[in-house]
Amino acid sequence: MLNIITVFFTLFIIGLTGWTLTTFVSKDDSQEAIKGELENMFDITKRLLLSIKNLIQILIRASFSSNSDKTTGVDEQLLNLVPSISDNQEDKAA
Repeated sequence: MLNIITVFFTLFIIGLTGWTLTTFVSKDDSQEAIKGELENMFDITKRLLLSIKNLIQILIRASFSSNSDKTTGVDEQLLNLVPSISDNQEDKAA
């Protein structure tokens, strides 16, 4: 089923590209409109890819920050059990 959909989608894209190129070359009055629509499609695609990239960055930040918050709390608790260097120096001086 997926192969049939892929074949039809590919044929549609190839047909649309051929039709666009043929119209662009043969009809001078349609060239500006075709250029405008192709620019719109390029901008939309660029924005979609940028949005996907931003979404991935947000998900990565959210995933790793939640893990680091949990480990930071444990690390701070463990560090509180260890005496600091300044405490050791004060003990030696006394």
